[in-house]
Amino acid sequence: DIRKTIFSAKERLASLNKKTIVFIDEIHRFNKLQQDALLPDVENGNIILIGATTQNPYFYINPALISRSLVIQFEPLTNKELEKILLNAISDKERGFGNIKINITEEALNHIVNFADGDARVALNALEVGVLTSKSDKDGLVQFDIKVAEESIQKKKIAYDSSEDEH
Repeated sequence: DIRKTIFSAKERLASLNKKTIVFIDEIHRFNKLQQDALLPDVENGNIILIGATTQNPYFYINPALISRSLVIQFEPLTNKELEKILLNAISDKERGFGNIKINITEEALNHIVNFADGDARVALNALEVGVLTSKSDKDGLVQFDIKVAEESIQKKKIAYDSSEDEH
């Protein structure tokens, strides 16, 4: 698939003078030869490569590829940022729960935010589980209290990795 994408990218660049972004999630799973195969097209500007990894790129990504890259480390979100994301998800009618009446207590919101530990996916998953597994009352209102928040979060994840960077 990547070879086909790179071939198309070369054609697009030659005929339309438009560059192609190739996003590879979990690029650390590519072996050395697979990473080496990307080098010529990155060097020649045939593609703009964006690779995402949960691992330390300086250990898991080919040094030649790293030397041609800008490495950006994402930091955990703040509690205030997570709270804003959750409140937006509750009110967004197109991509969130804005079409459902939800009364989330401050205690429940804080519980999810603290549990998420800076990770918006964790917070949004907890919100989704809580909302979708709760029955609305006679007025059609979902009561999202601390009990719902606790039930929507089973246990804290502990990161284990082979290089001991995370734990």
